Amino acid sequence: MNDKQNILNELFPASRQLPTLPVLYLEVSRMLDNPFSSSREISLMLMKDQAMVARILRLSNSALYAKPQEITSLANAVTYLGTQTLKHIILQIAMVRMFPLDKKESPDFSAVTFWEHSLGTAFFTNTLEKKLNLPVSEDYYIGGLLHDLGKLMVYHYYPGKFKEILHLQMHENVDYNTAEEKVLGVNHADIGEFLAQKWQFKPPVLAAIRDHHKMLPAAAAAAAAEQPVHAAVVRIANMFAKAAGLCFPWDKCVFDIVGDPAWEILKIHAGGQVDVERLTFEIRDEAENITASVKELLSKKKQRMEI
Repeated sequence: MNDKQNILNELFPASRQLPTLPVLYLEVSRMLDNPFSSSREISLMLMKDQAMVARILRLSNSALYAKPQEITSLANAVTYLGTQTLKHIILQIAMVRMFPLDKKESPDFSAVTFWEHSLGTAFFTNTLEKKLNLPVSEDYYIGGLLHDLGKLMVYHYYPGKFKEILHLQMHENVDYNTAEEKVLGVNHADIGEFLAQKWQFKPPVLAAIRDHHKMLPAAAAAAAAEQPVHAAVVRIANMFAKAAGLCFPWDKCVFDIVGDPAWEILKIHAGGQVDVERLTFEIRDEAENITASVKELLSKKKQRMEI
């Protein structure tokens, strides 16, 4: 067992009750994976959770997916959104609920801002997947949604250490990941992968969480077809979310999206012909709708609904 694994086991021992994925999410996921499940059957299962239904309808009518006519029927929303998108939204609702955070714990951390960034990153992975014509996979979105989960774990279980990490970054100009390593011995990517493994997410999701900060230099990446494409997608999506303002003030930094080495990996998986500069402008054009949808999804206003 390596040193990093030992540290993770000490931070989150078997005796500590870690969060588990909600039963409803697991049940609905199994139902959505069954091609013989009808929209009505799925709707009846979801109706056990009225708050989740309201948020599903809210996304159906958001800037990203809105139809000319408002969707007020859950069955229509299930049909309209499709299986993959519906699984995404159920997971994100489950995740937002899983970590009840006290905003008074740290003035520099907000649960809403954290989830705005995570959801924004997830939505941008969808955009990249489509723009690059990558093989369809729900793992891009899940990796984007969970990529910073380790930060939330540290905040929730070790608020004192979290403040220390922020102090190093904000007042001593230490890179966030370096600050985590200095305080904890591991970083948020290690912690996020640790929990995602316990939840039995697939290897591409684990790679996206673990490696979204680890990209080869551009010169080396061109020959690295084995580099994890999911991590590269999440890395770029993470940058777009920050560029759109979906992040903490202390997490903003100057970065070169167009020149990032992750594009070399994405070019390999997209067939080699990618105009990164043009694609970057196209994706930025969608940032407004993504930001509006994220804000809408996290808002608490009521949604008119029918079965």
